[in-house]
Amino acid sequence: MLSLVIRRCGGCSRVISGAFGATVRAASTTSHRELANFPKTQLNFLLPKGSCSSARNFSSESMKIATYEEVKDLCNHPEKLLIDVREPHELLETGSIPTSINIPLNSVEESLKMSSEDFKVKYGRDKPTKEQEVIFHCRLGGRAGKAHDIAVALGYTNAKNYKGSWTEWAEKENLPNPQK
Repeated sequence: MLSLVIRRCGGCSRVISGAFGATVRAASTTSHRELANFPKTQLNFLLPKGSCSSARNFSSESMKIATYEEVKDLCNHPEKLLIDVREPHELLETGSIPTSINIPLNSVEESLKMSSEDFKVKYGRDKPTKEQEVIFHCRLGGRAGKAHDIAVALGYTNAKNYKGSWTEWAEKENLPNPQK
């Protein structure tokens, strides 16, 4: 008997137990990076139904990274969009990076699927095009990486993760960082 734990988007997981063939045994010992190259037809039965059901590629190798210097210079580039994926209460505790808009991680996919008009009304900024540079940040970079993956899955070709996120920003800007 084999038990397989599958981690899905949003941090939830699914446990599958039973006598499985070679595909599941191979998938259970495969890293995320290798799993991205696994034939999706062999993995479809592992995927849950609903919002997490699409097979997302893990983009750690191809993830574009934004630097502190790039983020600092965003005030000179209004065509680029900085999205803070932290929860609103976190911004109240720390403040936010200038030019950023707040779209909590659990709303990123829905927001990027909105019409341009609805996005503008809700966030006060034009919705980014699929080719426009969009940089995601959070507190430490993990949630920003998830938001990046969502954007890439939706076809955004210039999505970036500011891996240093708020922690690096606060340190370099000499700001208090109560979340440390």
